[in-house]
Amino acid sequence: MTPSASTLSERRLPLDGFPVLRSHSADDACKRIGHLLSPHRLEVRGNPQALEVELNEVRLHDVSVRTLRYGTDVTIDPGRRGDHYLMQLPLRGRADVRSGVAQVAVDPGVLSVLQPQAPTLMHWSGDCAMILLQVSRDVIHRRLWPAGSARRPASVALSASRRDPRVAAWWRAAEDMVGNLDQFGEHWLGHRAAKASMEEFLLSAFTALLQPHDADSTSTPTAGADTRRLQRAKDYIHAHLDQALLLEDIAREACVCPRTLEAMFKRHEATTPLNYARQVRLQAVHEALKRGQGQSVTDVALSYGFAHMGRFAAQYRRQFGCPPSQTWRAAH
Repeated sequence: MTPSASTLSERRLPLDGFPVLRSHSADDACKRIGHLLSPHRLEVRGNPQALEVELNEVRLHDVSVRTLRYGTDVTIDPGRRGDHYLMQLPLRGRADVRSGVAQVAVDPGVLSVLQPQAPTLMHWSGDCAMILLQVSRDVIHRRLWPAGSARRPASVALSASRRDPRVAAWWRAAEDMVGNLDQFGEHWLGHRAAKASMEEFLLSAFTALLQPHDADSTSTPTAGADTRRLQRAKDYIHAHLDQALLLEDIAREACVCPRTLEAMFKRHEATTPLNYARQVRLQAVHEALKRGQGQSVTDVALSYGFAHMGRFAAQYRRQFGCPPSQTWRAAH
């Protein structure tokens, strides 16, 4: 079973099976963390003897998933940050974050998103621990508008609250994914489709926060053009069920930007491209289980991009009326 959000908020830092840094030296921690994130100044404001820096990391493809704590009150001053977005999901404790002229207090109910090259200053409480999601600016911007477009994404808010149901749902699922990595990372990171599925989900949060509300479409396409592009997208999905399926790649094959592709699927299929892909992949898993393929249900599910076994089993039962294990047993 994947750990719950409450399990992740215990003192043990998730992803400790993927250690990057263990240090009691502020200078050492500042140098090594600065190499991964942004060069910065680190000031210990609490008890220096309590400094116990712990940094863990799992790198997907375009997304780095990290967990970090300092063990005592610190000030982190990166000045003008690096060329990447950084989402901070507090597991416990509190941090005061200033970016430009805006300032926000973040805690397990409020996340923050630091923008590229933004002047930043942060104060972390001694009990503060964070999940950090890092993505380069180029990756995010490619997903928001096509090459050569003059448009630029709207400025993202510095913070988002769990009181917003959309934020709460995504945040909880992100914590579940980190818990899945924490317990079973070595097992499923070798499955290319599952790894890409997780990354696509995490990237969706960045684009949702950055994307303007009127982003469904910048023009009214013809029905014929929609049909041709949708078919290209579907053909690509069906041909790559056991491979990494990224929204950007599907959109490129359909010759549209990711936002336009999502709007097309919403208009004509009442779903998203990735939800459509998930339904097709569920059918592919069903057929594979009926034929008795793979070493286990988990092995087959991972090979088709399902990284969360509990959620996969529930989706399978809804679609086929029985647990996947029943289909598996019937084939043996």
